[in-house]
Amino acid sequence: MSLLHQRCDPYGYGTDRGPRHLMGGVFGPEYAGSDLVLEDGLHGIGVCERQADGWFVMQCPVAHTGPRMPLCWQHKVMIERRMAATCTACVMPPESRALWEDQRRAEESLRRAYGARDEQAVARLKALIEDIGAQQVELTRRGLTPRRPMKLVEVS
Repeated sequence: MSLLHQRCDPYGYGTDRGPRHLMGGVFGPEYAGSDLVLEDGLHGIGVCERQADGWFVMQCPVAHTGPRMPLCWQHKVMIERRMAATCTACVMPPESRALWEDQRRAEESLRRAYGARDEQAVARLKALIEDIGAQQVELTRRGLTPRRPMKLVEVS
């Protein structure tokens, strides 16, 4: 589609993509903030009425690249300032992502154990969550989860 006829689409709400690229695809649309799209479905910071000024991709120094996005200059600046501090692919490699998923499951189980007043399960799950946290710290200590800043690069 010609850029002359393309609206700014910072989060995918202007297409059927939706916000599935939250934090590099780690989070799905259920994690989108309530301010991204208002109840009318037409307004909010996730829906932009402005004409796109260019096509952009997020890139990190080791060539991880996000999806191609048509953006207006206002959204380009906002994304650069607020959402480009860390490459998700770098900071959350498969080992870290697996631990993160394990921790999410353990936290959900912990909520159920609290609800059931199962003190043994609560203690076991707290210890498991602490262990997962220690494993994440070890990945960082070994340099396997580097924080690399992203750049928003204009593409054709």
